Amino acid sequence: FGNCFVTSSVTRMSGMFAGCSSLTGLDLSCFETSAVTDMYGVFSSCGSLTHLDLTSFDTSNVTDMSSMFDGCRSLTSLDLTSFDTSSVTDMGAMFVNCTSLTSLDLASFDTSNVIDMDAMFGGCRRLTDLDLSGFDTSNVTNMAGMFGDCEDLTSLDLSGFDTSNVADMSNMFPLCTSLT
Repeated sequence: FGNCFVTSSVTRMSGMFAGCSSLTGLDLSCFETSAVTDMYGVFSSCGSLTHLDLTSFDTSNVTDMSSMFDGCRSLTSLDLTSFDTSSVTDMGAMFVNCTSLTSLDLASFDTSNVIDMDAMFGGCRRLTDLDLSGFDTSNVTNMAGMFGDCEDLTSLDLSGFDTSNVADMSNMFPLCTSLT
């Protein structure tokens, strides 16, 4: 760990790599993230990233994951199975404009405290399948543009969604041209 960037006291990583448009890869294996509460836009506009290993990230205290991967256009897959999202309240635009993502396994996501899912998957044009059956949306108030421009999605089962607190569903499914 002699060559590691010491992050053990860091609570905010918002925008840390935002706009690093030429970055193709990152070794974050020795990042200590257990104290982090804010990951807003941490990889936003990293359009050249082709691989991102976040399996070592401790996200148990993170409340804000909004725009976390916004504009990561070159990522074709993303392993977030190790993410603890039980404290997260904001997932707005989390994957917006991840135009090359073809699949996303969010089965392990605990969304019971999430309030904002605005544009969460907006612009994820290549996603063909999205299993959100485990999503608890009982506290969500904003779903505006949530699936906008997801043009390769052929089906979407939202039968388990509790939308009783949602105030905004505007543009929730525009340009979802393959949905049957």
